[in-house]
Amino acid sequence: MDLRDRFLLRKLAVVLVIKLAVLMGLWWGFVRDQRVPVDTDAAAMQMLGSRPVPTVPEE
Repeated sequence: MDLRDRFLLRKLAVVLVIKLAVLMGLWWGFVRDQRVPVDTDAAAMQMLGSRPVPTVPEE
């Protein structure tokens, strides 16, 4: 590896670290506290096309 290759590798590493830091900052600022409530019956109906049959524990 000559000097130009090492310089390019260093620049790419710095750019990737900066990009990762920016993405983490955006996630931390905007996404971290967001929650999506999931209704299990609605999700099952969406995936299976029908309501799930409730199971009754045996006595």
